[in-house]
Amino acid sequence: MRRSTAVLGVVLLVGLGPVSLTSWGTTAQASSPKPHKSSKAAPLIPPKTSPVQDARYLTDVAKSDPDLATYVQQQGNVALKAMLTDGSAFCAFLRRGGGIDDALLNVAAGAKSVESETHLPSGVTTFNAMEAVALIDLCPAEQRLVPASVRSKLHRLRSALGSASA
Repeated sequence: MRRSTAVLGVVLLVGLGPVSLTSWGTTAQASSPKPHKSSKAAPLIPPKTSPVQDARYLTDVAKSDPDLATYVQQQGNVALKAMLTDGSAFCAFLRRGGGIDDALLNVAAGAKSVESETHLPSGVTTFNAMEAVALIDLCPAEQRLVPASVRSKLHRLRSALGSASA
């Protein structure tokens, strides 16, 4: 809890305006997720991250989507845990296989299943922001698993956010 409180302080102190995200061009819709079934045999392995990476992720997500910054202000630690879980889950689903659309759909289904507890905003823009920033801050090695057009947009987003991650 102490780490989450410190991260909340970092997120709330971010004074930069929101970064405009462009659509990833996926067909994923948060309102109607259909999880990929054929990858069940492969285990989900979340990225191993440090508290510094977690804080950078939460800060960058708050910069990239004003709805998430408001969400953190309203929900506190619940929001921080939900966003970290979402980003880590996206990395794990992407690593497991099935492509970016499949990973987005699986994460959206999981988020929807706990929405009554987390109150996570469910817009496609919000999910795209969390997943894009996860690829930059939590699992940059998984960028190789997404199309070149997405990697190009990630590079622009990383520059806009001022992240030092590679």
